[in-house]
Amino acid sequence: MIPLNENIPSWLKSRGYLHVTPKLDVFKNSSELISKVQNEGFVAKHSFSPLIHSNIKERKYKKIPLDEYQLNNEASNKDSGGNTKKKRAHSYKDSKSPYKVKKSTKIRPLHYSTHIDALIFGYYAEILQGLYEEELNKRKGLSECIIAYRKIVFDDDDGSGKGKSTIHFASEAFQEIKMRATIDDHGCSVLMFDIKSFFNEIDHNTLKSAWCDLFKVRKLNGAHYNVFKAATDFRYILLDDLRKRSNSIKQKGFDERKLFQIRRNTGKEAFFESFQEFRKILKEKQIKVFKHPFVKRIEQHKNTKGKRYIIKGIPQGLPISAVLANLYLLNFDKSILNEVVEKYDAYYRRYSDDILIVCKPDEAADIENYIMEKILSSHVKISREKTEKYLFKNIQVGYEENRLTSILISEKKCDPDYRVLEDYCLGDCCSLGRPLTYLGFEFYGYKTLIKSANLARFYRRIIYAVKRKALRASRIQSKEGGPFVIFKGQLKRLYRHVNLNKEKQHERKQLKLNKDRYYSYQKVEIEKNSPIPYSTYLSYVERASKIMDSGEIRKQLDKHNVVFHQAMCRFKKKYSKPN
Repeated sequence: MIPLNENIPSWLKSRGYLHVTPKLDVFKNSSELISKVQNEGFVAKHSFSPLIHSNIKERKYKKIPLDEYQLNNEASNKDSGGNTKKKRAHSYKDSKSPYKVKKSTKIRPLHYSTHIDALIFGYYAEILQGLYEEELNKRKGLSECIIAYRKIVFDDDDGSGKGKSTIHFASEAFQEIKMRATIDDHGCSVLMFDIKSFFNEIDHNTLKSAWCDLFKVRKLNGAHYNVFKAATDFRYILLDDLRKRSNSIKQKGFDERKLFQIRRNTGKEAFFESFQEFRKILKEKQIKVFKHPFVKRIEQHKNTKGKRYIIKGIPQGLPISAVLANLYLLNFDKSILNEVVEKYDAYYRRYSDDILIVCKPDEAADIENYIMEKILSSHVKISREKTEKYLFKNIQVGYEENRLTSILISEKKCDPDYRVLEDYCLGDCCSLGRPLTYLGFEFYGYKTLIKSANLARFYRRIIYAVKRKALRASRIQSKEGGPFVIFKGQLKRLYRHVNLNKEKQHERKQLKLNKDRYYSYQKVEIEKNSPIPYSTYLSYVERASKIMDSGEIRKQLDKHNVVFHQAMCRFKKKYSKPN
């Protein structure tokens, strides 16, 4: 337990997920856990357990490949230059397998560790983060350039310690674009880069060298090397292998009866009663252990006929993954500060694997070539498909006055017959009014909106919530009879905006000092006039509208009530039965 007047470490966090080893009561056993985690001898000899792997699927509205029939017979798929247009969709039929439908989804792998391993990763992440921040502060302007996985407080912070969010970062970038485009008649260029499969392609030797450089040592000690090895050369099991066995295509849930028996027999929550049981199941090959999930580069030996595998990548989901990703590109960030920001007076921001550069139009080509070449020294590559170049310039659109407008510059060569505006073609190769998408927002130059894909995801959540309630109401009606009932108030509370200044008396658990002069969680009654700290998507939209001073953002959600009521009518008609 944590003694009186001793600060609670930020890495000492309670985690609620199930794993192969039991959950930990970090506050009840805090003294023991702190002594173990901070003991380098213990960490150096600690055997890290396999991670659990699962996938997060993100629905994408992407360009799809056209089949041979469309390519050869549909003239409508040709633009004025004779190039084949690519349509966008959430899914499409595979030309090689006509009866197979492929979905345009992005699969993001996620790995998470046991609770004791997570505490160790969190503690060493805090050590690395402290030294990393010191390294950033040695160079003026470097700290402002790296905005992901860090707490960046406001310049005029009043001592509250509140950090900036992606709303503030996006707003600052858009304001910089406006300022530069206004003072220069030629406008300003914006370069957007995306590092291809960043976490999956991290080179282990480069990461290890960066780790050593941070500590100014040639070789990591036993504890740090063991943590490094656990974060790179790791093993994992599939979350789906822990579910009930079934021949059905539909995914089954976990064996709740077994989980209940484990809680009753041991008083702990885990997938297995003991680690010995887990090892026995592995030995019997009921569950398979995997290694090295990421793509390996195969290279041919010069003197031998065999091939060797280069193991790369770190897992996403570990408490240490974020700081390792930033540390990995520290030398790259320093070089960009020297050779781009200071040399060309450019604006540079990196949010994990997303890079944004704001510069003069005549310097954009040189900066792009430098970044493309420099990133190779970090053994990762820029995704050519996701690289975008914009020109922001005050131009006349229609009968309106000049306004700041975004122009997406294509990689295709410009047609010499088109009129050229300051050396930039505005023909079919360029897209006038195509917004810059950055950190969940779309910037048109004269207005800012929330990214349409994020808005569509919110509407899908509304429709899905209504559908689930309708199905439940239908089952109750079939079983008990009576009317088909859906409580609208319960559904609206899932997504509606909640007034943060609303007066309501409620209780909350807080970490407080108990009679034994140790900290523990206790129920605390909040004062009646205190605000309720709710945060929903609508409150996020309201906050973004206020920070960016954009009324258009608030108007984007005007139809969410219409979507809700349309879904109510549709599913009520579909699932309700006549009395």
